[in-house]
Amino acid sequence: MSKWSLLLMLFFGVATESFADYFKWEILYTDKGYGTETLTVPVTSMRKIKFADKKNECRMESFWMRIEADLLLEGKTLVCVNGDEKRVVSVVCRDNHRNRKYNMLKELYPIAKNGFRLNPKMGADSPYLELRCYF
Repeated sequence: MSKWSLLLMLFFGVATESFADYFKWEILYTDKGYGTETLTVPVTSMRKIKFADKKNECRMESFWMRIEADLLLEGKTLVCVNGDEKRVVSVVCRDNHRNRKYNMLKELYPIAKNGFRLNPKMGADSPYLELRCYF
């Protein structure tokens, strides 16, 4: 019986650590350049992101998480390939507030974000992608 309970604890420990998202992650996509109408795509797993033009291929990579006594760190990387060009952006979210999960004071927490133009040759009219996370 102890072998099964050890195996079960090991399975749940690895499953929780591998798939836990303590922050909310999303990708903002603007088709006509930064600051225009935005489409929000929630990131629920490491998967490919498809676009209508089929020129760009994007995927989520390098998910990692670290939990310490009063500090939670979580990071993800968005990789997009357009022909021969590869664009990469990484975002790290951090939380060092012990009682944040309760949020009794209804505090607003800042968003961590980073983005890039999919086709920089188009200038300001280039589609823009932004990876962001928040608590």
